Amino acid sequence: MAEQREVYKGREIIVRSGEEALAARRGAPPLPGEGVHNDLEVPDLYIDGERIFTVRNAAGAFIASGFAFDPQPLLIDLGRKIIDYKEAGR
Repeated sequence: MAEQREVYKGREIIVRSGEEALAARRGAPPLPGEGVHNDLEVPDLYIDGERIFTVRNAAGAFIASGFAFDPQPLLIDLGRKIIDYKEAGR
C-alpha cells in the first residue's frame, strides 16, 4: 500500500504501511506497546506529523490508544475522528 495523505479541516493525516512505515520509524523511539505485532501488518497513522499508536482488533478494525472511539474500518477514518474530537475540545 502506498502512502496515503489527506488534509481534513486543515490538519494533515498520513497513513503509511509496510516498508514505508518501517523507513519512517527508523531512529524514532518506539511507542508504548510496540513490538507486540508484526510491524509490516499494522500501518502507521500520523496527524500533523505526530504518530498515533493504533492496533487492529479481531474484526480487522482500527483502535487508537488513548481514545474511546468505536473501532474504525480505515485508519484515515480514525484520523478524522481524532481531529473532530480534538477540535471539539474534549
